[in-house]
Amino acid sequence: MKLVIRAGGTGTRLWPMSRQAYPKQFQAIVGESSMIEVTYERILPLVAATSDVFVSVNQTNLAILKKTLPQISSDNIIIETESRNTGPAMCLEVCFLSTVCDEGEVIASVPSDDFISDAEAFGRLLKLSEDFLQDRPEYIVTPAVRPVYVDTGYSYFKAGESLASLGLEQIMDVAQVAEKPSEEDCQRFIASGEYYCHTGMYIWRLGYIKKLFKDLQSEMTKICEQIVVLMKDTDKKEEIAKLYASLEKLSIESAITDKVPKLAMSISTSLGWSDLGKWHIIKRILLADTTKNLTKGRVITNKASNNLIYNANEKKVVVVNGLDNVIVVDTPEGLFISASASSAEVKDCVAKIKDEGWGEVL
Repeated sequence: MKLVIRAGGTGTRLWPMSRQAYPKQFQAIVGESSMIEVTYERILPLVAATSDVFVSVNQTNLAILKKTLPQISSDNIIIETESRNTGPAMCLEVCFLSTVCDEGEVIASVPSDDFISDAEAFGRLLKLSEDFLQDRPEYIVTPAVRPVYVDTGYSYFKAGESLASLGLEQIMDVAQVAEKPSEEDCQRFIASGEYYCHTGMYIWRLGYIKKLFKDLQSEMTKICEQIVVLMKDTDKKEEIAKLYASLEKLSIESAITDKVPKLAMSISTSLGWSDLGKWHIIKRILLADTTKNLTKGRVITNKASNNLIYNANEKKVVVVNGLDNVIVVDTPEGLFISASASSAEVKDCVAKIKDEGWGEVL
């Protein structure tokens, strides 16, 4: 199996810690290591050699990647010249891997910034998925987890028939997909016990996914194939950028997986997951005792509880007094203060900062 770490995002919902020049996957927002380092260490036992790990990254963050993961060869880095969503990014991955891997190879494409509670269970899940795809190459497999709280920002899969199992891990047919449902539907899905939350990870046979891209996104595939050829020439950067910018911004779901006849999900009863894309989710995962506060940096709290307070200014002390259920994130570029329940609206705030012409802080 070959592993691709997708590290091209900007993490807008974690501003001001996560910025275009220094996005969340390269920061130690959770724990002492950066998110991409944690992801790399998690997947390394699943491959035969370091050379089986590839990273897809935005050109802007190439230098940060090389500094953060120097063990990744330049030959294993897939460069996006700009963000065009997961459809073009993963098409470029597939076209790139097609030049260095056998068509029968199983490829796992995973985000660089997920929280996964049990690395061993995750490894078993990917191994079961790999074995399944060796026998059933006509499937796309995506890991999924049982939802434990309402979140309308995810996609949900209804479980169909069981296709394979091994211990606590199994693979089930996806009977129905609900994209970003209402809060009421989310509550119903959780209560039913029949729905699982999509993690954004994908596992597929290389030859099959390449055929799907050619059949369903022929122009995108043609352009990505051109880009891969041009990557061998260091003088073609402008041409590559122009070609990639011409691609329509599409999610991998809109481009491919919503259109395929056979989609399966691999699940584990012992696996907890989050994409750590919002401040209130980080607080929920890491702050089990709501009478306390989740803090980082030089922070003082008084008569305050259930808050997330991050201070990235070494020469400043942040004091929160008499407040509950708030998010406070202080960095040299910006200060974000929000009610915890509304913290996902930081994306709207970022849009307003752009409108003001203050893009240098983003």
